[in-house]
Amino acid sequence: MPTLKEHYKKSEYNEKFFDDVKHEYPDWAITGLFYAALHLMEAFLAVKGIHVEDHKERVNYIGRLSELKPLYQYYRALYDYSVNARYKMFSFTTESINKSYEDFFIPIKDNITKLLKKAGHLK
Repeated sequence: MPTLKEHYKKSEYNEKFFDDVKHEYPDWAITGLFYAALHLMEAFLAVKGIHVEDHKERVNYIGRLSELKPLYQYYRALYDYSVNARYKMFSFTTESINKSYEDFFIPIKDNITKLLKKAGHLK
């Protein structure tokens, strides 16, 4: 099972991917942003000894754990946008995905990082 640090590093990788492709490939950028959020959630779950197998199980934990529950709406928005980009071929502008970054991803990143630092898992 991947560790907290492996998930956190993968989140950073996906966030960089988002930044690299957002102007030319906004559909892939929003998908990368969702996966950056996913790996932040996985980093936190790994600290709790929880390793999930699929999106449904992960969403259930996010909706139930007191630390993650306030982030559910942000995570769900990124998930929905990524599904819309991949399967429903919705169009996204650079402005709309930058807004998603600020409105949905940053609250997840800031809160998960704060939780992990508070617990002594990140410096």
